[in-house]
Amino acid sequence: MPSYLCITINFLDPFFHGKGDRKEPEWPPSPMRVFQALLAGSRTGCHNIEWSTVKSDAFRWLERRKAPVIIAPSARQAYGSTVFVPNNDSDEEFDRQNRLTTKHVRPHCLLSGTLHYLWQIDESEDGSSKSCAEVLCCEARHLIALGWGIDQVVGCGRIMSEAEATTLPGHRWRAWDGLLPGYRTYRLPIEGSLEDLEAVHQSFLRRVNGKQYCPPLKLRKFDTVAYLRESGLPPRPSAVFELPEEIAFRQEDTVRVAAMLRSLACKLAREDTHKFPGESDLYVAGHMKEEDQGRPRFSYLPLPTIGHAHADGMIRRLMIAEPLGGDGTHARWAKNRLRREALQPYDPKSIALLGKDRTFLCDLWRSESKGVIDRYVGKSRTWCSVTPVILPGYDDFKMIKRHDAEQPTKAERLLCKCLIHAGIPMESVAGVTLRRAPFWPGSQHPRYYHRPDYLKDHHARPGWHVRLVFREPFAGPLAIGAGRHCGLGILAGSED
Repeated sequence: MPSYLCITINFLDPFFHGKGDRKEPEWPPSPMRVFQALLAGSRTGCHNIEWSTVKSDAFRWLERRKAPVIIAPSARQAYGSTVFVPNNDSDEEFDRQNRLTTKHVRPHCLLSGTLHYLWQIDESEDGSSKSCAEVLCCEARHLIALGWGIDQVVGCGRIMSEAEATTLPGHRWRAWDGLLPGYRTYRLPIEGSLEDLEAVHQSFLRRVNGKQYCPPLKLRKFDTVAYLRESGLPPRPSAVFELPEEIAFRQEDTVRVAAMLRSLACKLAREDTHKFPGESDLYVAGHMKEEDQGRPRFSYLPLPTIGHAHADGMIRRLMIAEPLGGDGTHARWAKNRLRREALQPYDPKSIALLGKDRTFLCDLWRSESKGVIDRYVGKSRTWCSVTPVILPGYDDFKMIKRHDAEQPTKAERLLCKCLIHAGIPMESVAGVTLRRAPFWPGSQHPRYYHRPDYLKDHHARPGWHVRLVFREPFAGPLAIGAGRHCGLGILAGSED
């Protein structure tokens, strides 16, 4: 079993003032900030006399570690305030009071708990890993502050097993290796960060030479990585298209519309050299054997019009979504390749749906389109199904009672399977409602929706409209159930 170097940090005052690269309040503190705080504690005052090659080797060992797991307590942003401080960048006025500048302060308030950073110790190295970790455990006791100078802390370190690490309380944050456009990034130490920090410190000490001022160097040796809450969802990149004027499909035909979109994507993928995981038959077409279930693939999601008082539920916009955690490469291919292409009919019924006019895929052009799309991709705690969720098994409509306590229905247990299959952690769900009646205007009873052949049996694969309440806001698109890749089980964020 792997072991971990755990650096534990306790704030003396429950406020953290640190800011990220964009000068926005940062939480949790980045690994690079902890690295700098450890180094500052080891080189401050009398501790600097004890600095040695053993300690520098320990910090270089820490540089080579992968991004740590962060276990952070709950925190919320406190009310902001404005303070007036001397502007040290200006020397036009000798009197400090005549060159005051404003500084906006909005710290994070820690509600409870302790901050932990877990770096994995690689036992396969030359045996020095554990000794380096033990050195850093001792250096953690010299921590002074984390964030601003007023964010004073007490630190300690220890080596713990994986079983011990799983018992640490708090919200777990894990680094995401893929590209996450628009997500906040956190600094991470890399090889060379120690020497770079020392060079920056020396340039700061020599910034004034007589009457000459030399600006100190800026830190350059670091990487950036996005951190995601373990109980949250990774992003889901997607490409969105809109249909031309006077072209719209009935919501009950969402599976047929998704099949036409899939048919077009398959045709273009065969013509291109773009590389998909498992090739286009698996990723684009979704031709999977039993052992391939769970492999990454496109989801084709027709988006009914919802979100305003006169919404009719008709399909005017189409989405192709990557799996959760995708890097956006294949969604960008779909956006660029399918733009201005005509939908491809795949059976007589879809030909009748398209009619004589060819239906081209356009970029979003209606003024209300952004509001509709935001319902499907924006963040919300409450999500309600627009098209029905198809459960993966027979629903007997019975309640099970044990010890006079009401247990979940079989439908609710099957819904839990749907959530797990879709990659949604069960611990993130606060409440569930199932009913036959739709939640959105324009949606229909589940029995009225066309289904693909493998979902035809309404008894073996019952349909429900679902309302999910999460413990924290999630971003879409979200689709669950047996038909989640072909237009069924699409959820939209609700303001309720």
